[in-house]
Amino acid sequence: MNADLTMLVREALAQAKKQGLRQKDVAKLSQIGEVGLSRLKKAEDAKFSTLQALGESVGLKLIWVPDSSIAELVTRGELFE
Repeated sequence: MNADLTMLVREALAQAKKQGLRQKDVAKLSQIGEVGLSRLKKAEDAKFSTLQALGESVGLKLIWVPDSSIAELVTRGELFE
C-alpha cells in the first residue's frame, strides 16, 4: 500500500465523518462509487481526478507544498486545504 495515498484517503474519510457523512455518502458524492472507494482505500496508485473528486466531496482540495513539509502536513492532517 502507498503510505501517502493511504493518508490522503484516511484524511478525506475523517473529514467526511466530522460532517456526519458515511463512506457510502462519500462514494456517491464523489461519483467514485462504493466499489471504487473500497479499491482506493487499498490502492498503490490513483488518478489525480479521483483524489480531487474525493476531496471535493468533503470540502477539501489538493495543494502543492514543498516536499520537505509533506510528512509534517500529513501528520497534522493539513495536506488538504
